[in-house]
Amino acid sequence: MQSVRRALSVLILIVSFAVLTLPVFAQQVIATIPVGATPVFVAVNSVTNKIYVANFSCSGFPCPNGTVTLIDGATDNTTTVIAGIEPNAIAVNSATNKIYVTNYCGNDSNCFSPGTVTVIDGVTLSTATVEVGDLPDAIDLDPVTNQIYVANSLSADSSVTVIDGMSLSTTRVSVGSDPVAVAVNPTTNKIYTVNGIGGSVTVIDGTTLSTTTVPVGASPDALALNTTTNKIYVSNGGDGTVTVIDGATLSTTPVAVGVSPGPLAVDTATNKVYVTNNSSGSVTVIDGATLSTTTVRVGNKPSAVGVDPVTNKIYVANQCGSDPNCQSSGTVSVIDGATLAITNLVVGNSPQSVAVNATTDRIYVANTADDTVSVIDGTPIPPTALQFVPLTQPCRAVDTRPEHGGAGPIQGGTHQDFAISGAGNCGVFASAAAYSMNVSVVPNGYLGYLTVWPAGQPQPLVSTLNSLDGRIKANAAIIPAGGGGDISVYATNTTNVIVDVNGYFAPVSGSTLAFYPLTPCRVADTRHDTYPPGLGTPYLTGGHERDFPILNATTTCNIPATGVAAYSLNFSVVPHGSLFYMTVWPTGETRPTVSTLNDIPGQIIANAAIVVAGTGGDVSVYPTNDTDLIIDINGYFAAAGTGGLSLYGVQPCRVIDTRKVGPGNPFSGTLSPPVDVVDSPCGISSLAQAYVFNASVVPQGGLGYLTLWPDGATQPLVSTLNALDGSISSNMAIVPSTNGKVDAYASGITQLILDISSYFAP
Repeated sequence: MQSVRRALSVLILIVSFAVLTLPVFAQQVIATIPVGATPVFVAVNSVTNKIYVANFSCSGFPCPNGTVTLIDGATDNTTTVIAGIEPNAIAVNSATNKIYVTNYCGNDSNCFSPGTVTVIDGVTLSTATVEVGDLPDAIDLDPVTNQIYVANSLSADSSVTVIDGMSLSTTRVSVGSDPVAVAVNPTTNKIYTVNGIGGSVTVIDGTTLSTTTVPVGASPDALALNTTTNKIYVSNGGDGTVTVIDGATLSTTPVAVGVSPGPLAVDTATNKVYVTNNSSGSVTVIDGATLSTTTVRVGNKPSAVGVDPVTNKIYVANQCGSDPNCQSSGTVSVIDGATLAITNLVVGNSPQSVAVNATTDRIYVANTADDTVSVIDGTPIPPTALQFVPLTQPCRAVDTRPEHGGAGPIQGGTHQDFAISGAGNCGVFASAAAYSMNVSVVPNGYLGYLTVWPAGQPQPLVSTLNSLDGRIKANAAIIPAGGGGDISVYATNTTNVIVDVNGYFAPVSGSTLAFYPLTPCRVADTRHDTYPPGLGTPYLTGGHERDFPILNATTTCNIPATGVAAYSLNFSVVPHGSLFYMTVWPTGETRPTVSTLNDIPGQIIANAAIVVAGTGGDVSVYPTNDTDLIIDINGYFAAAGTGGLSLYGVQPCRVIDTRKVGPGNPFSGTLSPPVDVVDSPCGISSLAQAYVFNASVVPQGGLGYLTLWPDGATQPLVSTLNALDGSISSNMAIVPSTNGKVDAYASGITQLILDISSYFAP
């Protein structure tokens, strides 16, 4: 066990916090608990379900005594215990219910006292103080022998103090220079101390206290043990290696890892070792049997790692989250030990220590810069895979307009819940877990924004559409079903709302359809005669239907010639004047009484839609007025097979808002760097192969078009949305990705906002 002293930049913040409790979801932060000043270390007693936090802060001269915050794991209530000066590491003996806290100050000129260990009785919280060596930097214990080992890091001392847990008597053992980490193998009664200067590990025999020195790599600073295999793993920060020591023979093997490796952890159940690489923002996974390695990307400056051997999840604290300037909240990257998929969770500022209670499936993260501990629910609830059930006849579930039988508009500043299944002229969707819908607004005037989300969940900080000029607007959305299968709708200003449904997503069965992503591609453009037959000129005549043979674009857009049941399309209109509405539906079916988009001002606008393939694979389009039409495709739905993906819903979440990134400058041309979805704080699995976004632009002047596409691919000749009038505009976009990132191009100057509601993955 090692302290976090080496990475600590002491921050003294005076901030008032309240305990924040969030809804309980698997792998989510469920509480944020205020503790003492500058918490740097957290440890758990899984038997008593108590958590102990070392609060390092030293303010004033001389330094006052520090504190340890005791958290009750059942209630999250806290108690403060006075410790020594600058407490910085903790070891817990669950067998005796004693807690040992190193107080780092030692002979530091700021406090003029030797290093000490505070011993806390876990029942009474009474304390005792044991004098140890100078600058005690790490601590571990042997629950079998009831001996405690303290690494005293001051180079002039270079010792380990052995404390007898019964009598609190001490013995000093000389080790190498600058001991910074110590770990105990209670099976073999051997103690291992990392000596930061000179590159060695001292092995102490727990019975005789005799020592043996083992050379390792350059500037070692952390270690971890596998007590089952009797292997010791030492991080060498100076040369990017981990030295593997055989506990029986003391022979060594170097393993190359990432840049500046630091804290590491072992999963004895899987015989895997997880090494944080601070400078490269990654974790190297070492197979304990073969010493082969795999590297996975996490957040910036990973500073601590913990393993839950029961759930096979690994928790990595990233001090800077995904912010290269270290100015945002930190994150915890949750690694699935089986698949190495990554999910990122937002925690507090500068997380620096992680402790896992495998008994309760709770993970505790000490956030150094904001004096809190984040509590993560690690309950292993597997995500539900959903696939598409199309409606050959789109239906209207909600219409609040009184003249159409509705109860009246949503009042500004309020929200309403709406049933979808069985509502309006829709049938009962018994197994629906998410809806594919088109949301239209008919505002009474200015509408700042409208938000749609699953009923029963907290309102997310996202928007579905905006209508600042009060125009009738529509936007497609895929929204998970909430409580009772309902959705919630919030409006900043009074507006009527219309919800049309073209299908839903249900648990996988023999009748559901998988999604197959395509690189975005232009299928049709009635402005040009260079497209395949039926997909080019002439323009659409108002009041007349026209069929579009989508499969004629099989060659140009890689659409299969057979087996396609529905398309994921983006429709852009270039009206010849006002366009009251346009409707899209499967060819061969009766035209439904729904709309796909509205464009009364006659601007170039776009809206996405999932459309069932009709007769011959065609789709039909009806405009009320003359217009040109552009159709782009980003995927299709077909029977489950190789390459088919399922939908996974998430809490709606903002992936990026360029107004809040760096100096907040808008961009034009290609956005740099690309949008990093998997490293965003939205908890998106690294297995995702396509994202369901609501894309919004805030242009500074006219914006001809915005295009989103998979990072690493050539920019396609398609558009995601248009805002020639400079208005805030939104559109749903299903964007494939192969590396967790997506690219964006803007033809004018604009801000970009991407909100995510779900993703597609195997």
